[in-house]
Amino acid sequence: MSLKDFLSILRHRWLVIVLCVLIAAGVVFAITPAERDVSPRIGSYTATSTLLVGSVGAPDAGAGYASLGRVALFITTGEVPRNAAAALGYEGDPALLAKQITVETQGESASVTITTTASDGERAANVVNTFANETIAFFETSPPGAETTRLSVLQEATPIPNESTANFVIPPDRWFRTLLAAVLGLLFGIALALVLERLDSRLRTREEIAEALDMPIVGVVPKITAAQRRNKEILTVTQPLSPYADGYRSVRAALAHGQAEAAPARGHQSLVVLVSSAHVAEGKSTSTANLAASFAETGKQVLVIDADLRSPDVHEKLDVPQGAGVSDLLVDGQGSLNSVIRPTNIPGVRVVTAGTRLAHPTALASRMGPLVASARKRADVVIIDSAPLLEAAEVFDILPHVDDVVLVARSGRLSAASAQRTKEMLARFNIPVVGAVIVGAPLRKGDIGYGSGYGYGYGETKGKAKGKRGGARAVADEKPEASLVEPAEDVQAQRSK
Repeated sequence: MSLKDFLSILRHRWLVIVLCVLIAAGVVFAITPAERDVSPRIGSYTATSTLLVGSVGAPDAGAGYASLGRVALFITTGEVPRNAAAALGYEGDPALLAKQITVETQGESASVTITTTASDGERAANVVNTFANETIAFFETSPPGAETTRLSVLQEATPIPNESTANFVIPPDRWFRTLLAAVLGLLFGIALALVLERLDSRLRTREEIAEALDMPIVGVVPKITAAQRRNKEILTVTQPLSPYADGYRSVRAALAHGQAEAAPARGHQSLVVLVSSAHVAEGKSTSTANLAASFAETGKQVLVIDADLRSPDVHEKLDVPQGAGVSDLLVDGQGSLNSVIRPTNIPGVRVVTAGTRLAHPTALASRMGPLVASARKRADVVIIDSAPLLEAAEVFDILPHVDDVVLVARSGRLSAASAQRTKEMLARFNIPVVGAVIVGAPLRKGDIGYGSGYGYGYGETKGKAKGKRGGARAVADEKPEASLVEPAEDVQAQRSK
């Protein structure tokens, strides 16, 4: 991973990192006392008990000294550890409990010391005294070989703080702990961001999308604000100098260039473009409306056909009632296309809505050929909004009747697997795909549609209409002399004059 990739991940996952820092710092700040506590914290305690070893019947010193090793052995093995574990309520292996104590013998004084260390002084004393008492009780039962040995407690255990840890102080300052927690939260957040990026297969940058789809990027459209989404503006109309509008103009330019190159083979027939996406909610209907407005501003007569019979919404984008449309013509099998063509508030743009009879979209889509052929005669550019490629089969019945395909991909929504499936499906048809338009991507210098920093670019001139629903309605209000296009107009007939 390069430094550029690393910084890109941090930029994409900045919210995760910030949340980790805030949570870690906030929790530590909340649980740390506000007052500074400088009392010492004792790290551990040592407790020691001393047993005096004697003999029954006043034996000589040698006999007592000879039994010390055996006494030490009995303390750490066998019955004494088992009895001590039971008395202490220790549920583990008694041998492990015995390893917590240290037994030493003193031959000159005929004594045995039992020592242990623990963080709890009371427990340390309790363990040592229990082993001492159980050892005395064991020898009072006169086990084999211990008939002449007598034990007595010379000194009971009391906890003594260890000098090496007696003055240890935990850093008590609230702000110091909060800062330390924030640093640890930052490191954890970065690690979590890297893991999430590794697991996330969604495509965000133009390089990732272009490589996954194996097609050029012909337009980059920036993310719009929540207010713009609520107003349902066609920003190509309401903000013609914005990078948003420039993004769709670059798509228009790519389509026009492709039409010019294909002119010898196609003749002078109208251009038919299909706009689709891999999944729903990627912005294809919005892109259809803005692309239509972009062609119309060059003087072209544009006809938009809503062929997404499963979830039609082009009529909402263009602020036109649903009414009779594509499905009604296809179900009846008769009637004129002119009867369902409707004007919009965008000069030069007309629309055929999806219609009202949407029960069998797959069967209806197979009859789209004559409708598309008829539409060619009535506009310079025909733009078809289709169902998503990976979620509806009927789009493939329309593909043979179009000239170019524009694929809309929303940044951060299209996955690598979906891109691969889309590429494979489009490869089955001999239809030129002009390229992909990325919606909702952050703009950078060099992106198509980027205009700031060159002495010109985007921004509205004073006095322009703002924020009216449908966008084009604002244009109609500004220019009352601009009339709506009549739907029965035959563009091909005009060309022949």
